[in-house]
Amino acid sequence: MTSRPRFLGPGRKVGTFTVDADSTGPGRGTWEPFIDTWNDRMGDLYPLPEFSASTVDGFRGTMRSVALEDTAVNEMWASSAVSTRAVGTHEHDQVRLYVGLRGAVALQDPHDQGGDAHVSAGTYFMHHVVTENHFHTTPVIGTRIFIFPGDALRSLVARKPRTGRADSPAAQILMAHTSTVQRIVGDLGPAGAHASRNSLLELAKGLILDRFDDHEPVFTPALAQAAKNLAEARLTDAELSPASVAAQLHVSVRTLQRAFTSLDESFSSYIRRRRLEEAAEALTASGSRLGVSEAAARWHFTDSSHFIRAFKKHYGATPAHFARRST
Repeated sequence: MTSRPRFLGPGRKVGTFTVDADSTGPGRGTWEPFIDTWNDRMGDLYPLPEFSASTVDGFRGTMRSVALEDTAVNEMWASSAVSTRAVGTHEHDQVRLYVGLRGAVALQDPHDQGGDAHVSAGTYFMHHVVTENHFHTTPVIGTRIFIFPGDALRSLVARKPRTGRADSPAAQILMAHTSTVQRIVGDLGPAGAHASRNSLLELAKGLILDRFDDHEPVFTPALAQAAKNLAEARLTDAELSPASVAAQLHVSVRTLQRAFTSLDESFSSYIRRRRLEEAAEALTASGSRLGVSEAAARWHFTDSSHFIRAFKKHYGATPAHFARRST
C-alpha cells in the first residue's frame, strides 16, 4: 500500500508511504517496486545507494516513510539482511539518527576515524552526513532512521557523533512524538506539517543536549505521549504512579501534570481508565475464569469493593454483570 506525498511548494512536501515486501515473497519482484517507490517519493531528499545482489534477490520486509518538508522518518522492519554494494558520490548536508528496534545496523567508518558504528536494539547513533557510508544489517532488523537538515543540527554533532540508550528520557520523548506524527501525518495541512517538522527538530536537539525546556509548548504533547507509553507497559505494576513515571522521564510531577492539562483527563485518571479497560477485556475473554478479587489485585485497586465501584462508574455495570452480558 502506498500513498503519494502532497507537495506544498518548491521542495516542500508532506505525506507518508508504505511498501510491504513481506506479502509477496522475497526477490527482485518485491525489491524493484520498493526502489521505484522510494526514488519517486523520497529520492530528492535521500538518494539510495546501490545494494548487494543478496539484498536485491532476498529482500523481505516493510518500510514506512514519513516526509515533512526537509525532514523524514523512515521505519524499516526486515527478515532478510540488507547491505550496500556501492554508495555513490552524492554530497549531503544532513544529520541522521538511527534508532535500533531489533537486530543491528553497522555503518562502515562513518567519520573516517578507523571504526564502524554499530546500532543495536535499544541504542541510537546520530551523526552529520557529508558522504554516504556502506552499511549492512543483521538478517532480522528493525530500525528508525531520521533525516534532518544539516543547518538545523550540524553544529551540535559535526565530528562528534552522539550515541546513547533508546530508553533514555530524551529518546523516549522523541520516539513518542514520532509515533504520533506517523499516525496523523495523512491529516496534516501545511501549518500542521510545518509545526510537526519543527517539533521533531526541537526534540532532536533535546536528545543531543539531554535536556528540554519543559515550558516549551512543543515539549508537552510529546511528554504526555511518552508517559502514556510507559504506563501501558506497567499497568500491572504496583509501583506505577505519576511520581514513578515522572522520575523515569527526568521531569517533576508538576511538569508531567502540566503536560496533561490540555487533555480530557489527568495522568492518574488515564492510568485508572486503562487499568479498568484491561480488566474488562480480561474478564470477558473467551474461557476466562478471572474473578473480581483477582482482577482487583492484578490491576492494583485497593480492594474488591473499590474495584467494583470504579468499574460500575466507568461501564455502568458491575464487573460480574458486565462479564455475563458480554458472553
